[in-house]
Parts: sequence; structure tokens; C-alpha cells
Amino acid sequence: MAAQFLPYLSQDLTKLLDNKKNYDFIINVGNGNNGKEFCAHSIILETRSIYFEDALSNGVARKVNNNFVLDFPDISVNLFNILIRYIYGGTINIDHNEAADVLNLLIACEKLRLKELYDYIQDYLIVHHQTWLFQNFVLIQQVGFKYSEFTKLQNYWTKTVCEQPEILFNATDFTSIGKEELLSVCKDENLCTEENKLWDHIIRWGKAQNNELPEEINNWTTNDFNILKKTIDDFLPNIRFYDISSDDFYYKIMPYSMILPNEIYRELSGYHLVSNWQPKFNNFMPRKNIPTIDSKLINSEQAALISSWIQGNNDNKISNKFKKIYYEFQLVTRGSRDGFTKTIFHKKCDNKGPTITIVRLKGETSILGGYNPINWDVSKSGSWEKTSDSFIFNLDKEIILSRVQNYDNAILQNNGGPNFQDLRFMSTFNVSDGVECIKSSYNQKIHAEGNFIANEYEVFSVARKRNH
Repeated sequence: MAAQFLPYLSQDLTKLLDNKKNYDFIINVGNGNNGKEFCAHSIILETRSIYFEDALSNGVARKVNNNFVLDFPDISVNLFNILIRYIYGGTINIDHNEAADVLNLLIACEKLRLKELYDYIQDYLIVHHQTWLFQNFVLIQQVGFKYSEFTKLQNYWTKTVCEQPEILFNATDFTSIGKEELLSVCKDENLCTEENKLWDHIIRWGKAQNNELPEEINNWTTNDFNILKKTIDDFLPNIRFYDISSDDFYYKIMPYSMILPNEIYRELSGYHLVSNWQPKFNNFMPRKNIPTIDSKLINSEQAALISSWIQGNNDNKISNKFKKIYYEFQLVTRGSRDGFTKTIFHKKCDNKGPTITIVRLKGETSILGGYNPINWDVSKSGSWEKTSDSFIFNLDKEIILSRVQNYDNAILQNNGGPNFQDLRFMSTFNVSDGVECIKSSYNQKIHAEGNFIANEYEVFSVARKRNH
């Protein structure tokens, strides 16, 4: 087996860079007093960088007094020093650099086509400079999508803006985002934001594109409204106006009524003023906003249905009223991963706030479950919790939702597993008599009565989405 002494090789090549012995390549970096001349070796540069290989072969590197010469006025001395030492020694240390410098280093890597550093520097930015990324979110979008190979920044931006759009809207450089880029955000069916806030941000962006508009809208002329209308007209079909409350319609939409087409404004006025008004424009209906869920038992659509039940839906499908999903589920425990015992359940799930428990019984396809709107707490063992919001369910070909009707006996705190009275988990859930079904405190029977074995079970904490 070959022995490797790469650190020695790295040190020796770096010494060659420092002592300038037999150099034949001069690189002028920066400008004026902030510039510096680097003396290097063409054989190393063209071996380690495609950029330098091309520069030597196509004549971009000019010949002066038997030396090749290149100028890099747009790269700082500090950043080029990092890169040239990487080219020679194969090591890089950016721990003490500001976030903006790290981003510029990534751009310099692209110029020199040091592709092996792309992922490393992108990961470093995402892990170590998240606050700065949030504050300069538009810049990250501009850089990430300008260079096709910066896929990690692209994926990070896209995922973040979908799940936490307020980071984009609160960024210090938000109003500098391009129209097409902002439009793509507004068109996203899974965008997780409230439409009244989205409207506010679009108005703010539109005003920022037209600095001549007066600060106070009471001072606006018809021409001022026409200027804003022309700027944001393409955004209007992507605002879910039906999802905006009547109060917000009065205070936020009506002052800008002149920028809305007359037919749309009449339709929205009718929707907010007339009971049982039938919406006319389907493109104003709520976004899909389907949640993602880390589950082996249910998919995202089933999670969305459960979320709609928490919101108050009583149907076995999501009606238009409940298409907006305000909750997200976070996996707390899973039987096949953590175990099926009461001890593990209470260790993992106590005092986690509202939770959803789901279980698949051995030999069956249906998924049973229950929603507890309060904490599980073994210290209260033996006591009943009163609530009108809990429910149990069966997800099968026939979906059954059963809401609590005996509020005093909705949830039993005990030293066993989760207990919804009509759906009970005993001491060990994946053995005979591990799960019991009866009909007592809830308005519908979700399963044949008896004792069963849990094949898999999961518990999720239920939390209001962050930007709500």
C-alpha cells in the first residue's frame, strides 16, 4: 500500500510560492495602493486551474520580459492570496473572513474555475453566515442564479423563500429584487405567507421602484396611481384577495382601489360586503400550501387534511375554506426508531404542546390517530383533561373524523401511552393488547372495538407556522 505524505508536499509547494524561486508568471491583483504583484509558476497554475491553462494557450496571458502577465483588478489581494495558496498547497482557511468576502471568494473561484471549492464555500456560507444571508437575501439570489453551478445557494434560496418568505421580505435589500424573480415567488402555490402581508410587500416594492411617488398616499394624484399600477399590474393575478380579511380589505386594499381593474374591485367588494357571495375569479382562491411531513404512515395530503381538522374542518376532504394550511408537524418519536413503550413515549413526548398520534395496527391498512391540543404529562397520571378541541380519526378508504363530545373525558393523563379514551395505548404498544379501541367520549366509532397490536406508530408536535 502506498504511503502518502501530502502535508509535506503542500508545505514545500507553498514555500516555492513564497520564495519566488524560478517564477515565470506575474499576476497583478487589485488596483493602485491596494494592489499587489504575485510571482508564480506557469506549470503549477495551468495544472491546477483550467482558467490559467486556457489563458496560456489562447494568449490572454501576455508575455513581458520572458514572464507571463495577467491582471486581476476586480479581485482583492486578500482573497487572491487565499486562492493562490490553495492552488499551491491544497489547503484553505476562511474562518476569519467576513461573509461578504466569502461570497466574493466564491465568485473568484468561479472566475478561476476552481470547481472543487464551489460546494465547500457554499456550505460554509450557509452554515456559518446565516444571519448575513438573511439580511442580504436578494444578493444571494442574484449571485446564486447568475452562476449555474452554484446549485447549493440556488436550492437554499428557493427552499427558504418558500418556507420562510418573510426572510426575503424583511431583507435589507428586498426592494432591489428583480420583477421576474419576485413574480416567481408570488406565483408559488406552496408559498407560506398571509396574503395581506404579501400585498403589503408588493406595494412596498412597487413604491421603491418609483422614488418620485409621494410618501403619503393622500397626496397622490391619478397619475401617481397609474405609475404604481403599471409597475405591479402583473402581480395582481397572483394575490389571493379572497384570503384577505374584510378589515384588511378596508384598510389595505381600498386605499389602492384605483390600481385594481374595475371588475375585480367590484367582485372583491361584493365578496366582503354580501353574505353568501359566490367567488367569480378562481385564481384568487387559496394556495395549495401542502405541508411536508417526515412520516412512514401518512403523506403530505393526509397531513394537510389533519391540519384542516385542527382548523375546524369537519369533512373528509379539504374545502376551499381550509386550503390554507397554518400548521406544521414535527416528528417527535417513531416506534420502529425509538421503541414502542410508555417510558419512551413520555420521555419523548411530554410537555411538547399539542400533538398528533398516529398508528397502523398489525395486519391492517387503516391509519388510526388522535389530536391532543394540550401537553401530555405523566406527572398528572390519573387525571382527566377537559377540552373541546381533541379528535380521533381513521384514514382508510372511508375516512372517519370523530370529535370529542364528552369534553370532561377527552384526554386521560396516565403512566401508560397516549390515551384518548376511545383510542388507548397501553404499556407496550406492539404486543398483544397494546392498543385498545372503544366507543365512549367521541361522537363516532373509528374502529371495531377490541385490543390490537401496533405495527408502527408516530407522534408529531403541532405548531403554528412561523410566519403566522
